[in-house]
Amino acid sequence: MRLVITVDTEADNQWDVTAPQTVENLSAVPRFQSLCEEYDFAPTYLCTYEVVTSPAFERAIGSAADAGRAEVGAHLHPWSTPPFDAAWDGAGAALPYPHELPRTLLADKLETLTSAVRARSGRAPTSYRAGRWGFSETHVPILTSLGYEVDCSVTPGVSWRHDIGLRAGGPDFLPAGVEPYELAGQDVCRRGGSGLLEVPVTILHTSRPMRACAGLRRSYARHRRSLPWRAADRLFQVAPQWLRPFPHMTAERLVGVCELGRRLRLPVLEMMFHSSELLPGASPYNPTSEAVDGLFDRLARVFEHLASTGVRGATLTEFARAHSARDR
Repeated sequence: MRLVITVDTEADNQWDVTAPQTVENLSAVPRFQSLCEEYDFAPTYLCTYEVVTSPAFERAIGSAADAGRAEVGAHLHPWSTPPFDAAWDGAGAALPYPHELPRTLLADKLETLTSAVRARSGRAPTSYRAGRWGFSETHVPILTSLGYEVDCSVTPGVSWRHDIGLRAGGPDFLPAGVEPYELAGQDVCRRGGSGLLEVPVTILHTSRPMRACAGLRRSYARHRRSLPWRAADRLFQVAPQWLRPFPHMTAERLVGVCELGRRLRLPVLEMMFHSSELLPGASPYNPTSEAVDGLFDRLARVFEHLASTGVRGATLTEFARAHSARDR
């Protein structure tokens, strides 16, 4: 089993639609990179346009990538990536999902972002995640034409339909599986022959009844904000557990997700979080220095556990290439 660490490397406070596109959080990335190197785990930084065009990019990420200690991928935020369209940029209103965009505009923005990553990192990006998880079949031929090999936008068992973008809700990944699969060109929750590998974020039901009953899982996904399901989650942890260091995810809970992945014989564990979570006040999750120190403590404990049990790290593209080679 491999560990892939994906970091949505983006501007500060992207949960606030009025937030300026500052990237002060990049100053905190070297501390995280050092922690990864301590355990020989190479992270994948999925970078937005404002990050790769920032003067701070080289010191924060570029030098580690040049040395082979990290990968630089692409992360499309439509509201910060040229070209802009007044009907779709979402300025001052809401943040659009990439899959909402007209195909031509989506293709133009992806080409701009890809070119920017290539120019700053010296390598064409081969890994991708859609902003706000806004991934759809429209992406697939565009990404393959631009040379991408792997996507990690799918959140299995999670529906974003009730989370509104600029005009509509987000994608529904309820049917998606938890293991890597080659994407179908018509449905990103299905296996196919597109040539683009999907490596879903590791999201697992640690509750046995939830794992055993698809009907319960569907009901939770569609009504998770209802009072009964919120109460059930407080009492029994019925929500799917992300391999993501949320403040409520203790090191023990994160290790529990990893160990369930081992029992399920998953070939990869994919952790994710945002670069802004590394800087006090740059995200709603870690408003203080103490909260950030708590994040680093949880990460260190999880990394120590994984390293001690023989789990090795891989960047997203490294894993994708090895996985695809095994399937041939």
